[in-house]
Amino acid sequence: MKSIELQETIKKLKAGDRLALSKFLTDIEISENPMELVLKLYNSIERTTPIIGITGFPGSGKSSLINSFIKLLRIKDKKIGVIAVDPSSLISGGSLLGDRTRMEQHASDDKVFIRSLSSGGELGGLSHKSFLLSLVMATFDFDFIFVETVGTGQSETDITKLADCSILTLAPGLGDSIQAMKGGILEVVDLILVNKSDKPEHSQTFQQLKSIIDTAQFPDSKNIKIMATNVKDRNENTKIINYIENFVEKRMKLVKKKESSVWFIRQLLYEKIEKSLSKEKILGRLSEESFNERGIGELVKRIITDLK
Repeated sequence: MKSIELQETIKKLKAGDRLALSKFLTDIEISENPMELVLKLYNSIERTTPIIGITGFPGSGKSSLINSFIKLLRIKDKKIGVIAVDPSSLISGGSLLGDRTRMEQHASDDKVFIRSLSSGGELGGLSHKSFLLSLVMATFDFDFIFVETVGTGQSETDITKLADCSILTLAPGLGDSIQAMKGGILEVVDLILVNKSDKPEHSQTFQQLKSIIDTAQFPDSKNIKIMATNVKDRNENTKIINYIENFVEKRMKLVKKKESSVWFIRQLLYEKIEKSLSKEKILGRLSEESFNERGIGELVKRIITDLK
């Protein structure tokens, strides 16, 4: 994207042009240097919109809950952006599920913007591109951005580095899986939603989680809230929305912005290192080497020297 074209796009983004936003997101998805585009955007627009990350096991009802939250926030005339990260097809690399279909009733609402994209097969439930797209959308005139991750389980902690409020959704009947989560994602989320409260196993799951949270010693005196709901429980979902609004109002401070900025810088470094490693000079060095376990460490040191 040429500099003049980028500046024109940034003007349109500031003016709330949805078409310009959609086009810019596409440019990032197909760009060989997506970080550069986002960096130039951030030199002109400050991120002001809170990002709400929602993760959890498949089938825990993440998309349905987001759909319920959108309804309640639209009653308040809030503008909502959604990024739904789906599993990737091993063949095409594209999105498999298309969570957008669960929120199709909002498709004609010009104050709701939904974007589905694939995870790119990356662990952590959040792809490099989806991280960048989330940051771009957070500079737009939305009131809230919801980012729904793939939902592969406890390893999905990347979202907590991006989101101003990280939510873990769980369904009843998890049994021993809850115990396994004690040392993982439970330590980094801000809010746990036990969904499908209309199911008989719900109470046992809720009490198990509450017991774990009450007895666990989380870092930095972290206070994790646990709430129960289902997609039809409007009163409880209203309470959840109110809690989220109050939470992010306090959280949108320098510390959280600094945390996401550090993650941003890490991604830029990874991208530049990966491109450097693809240079013919280094590839030629690798092809000439005879690999063995003892020599790999020394080889890495020489490559680092070449990168300087």
